Amino acid sequence: MDSPTSDPLVARVDGCPGGIPGGISVATLDAKPGLKILMVEDDEADAFLVKRALLSNVRVGEIRHVRDGVEALELIDNHQFRPDLALIDLQLPCKDGFSLLRDLGSRDEADFPAVVLTTSRAREDRWRSHKRGAVQFVTKPNTMEKMTMALGEVIARI
Repeated sequence: MDSPTSDPLVARVDGCPGGIPGGISVATLDAKPGLKILMVEDDEADAFLVKRALLSNVRVGEIRHVRDGVEALELIDNHQFRPDLALIDLQLPCKDGFSLLRDLGSRDEADFPAVVLTTSRAREDRWRSHKRGAVQFVTKPNTMEKMTMALGEVIARI
């Protein structure tokens, strides 16, 4: 079941596969014109920072946040959200980022770019991510300013 946090932008799901019966637990910002971004991130602190950084970009319209690859695929497979960009962490519960990238590559409806946004600096993770279809591999910056700049560069390439 959902258990909201103090931040209205963040929805939290305990357990796998997540979500309430008949639906997916997602955090959604009010839709406005602009890019629709799917953020797949299980760490609430990182999700908060990424959302704040994305909100400062005028090209961003809507952000959907899910906690793992299972929820992301359900959202896409059920035609509940068609993103312009997916930001995917590698270390996720239930279905990790590598598996999610592989599964997205096999779906016609997943015709959007996927960018890995991770704490990893490993060359092997970068290689595996690109091999599975990621268009970019970004190591999470350690400050809000650097996160905003890094995500601004990602969005500029779309």
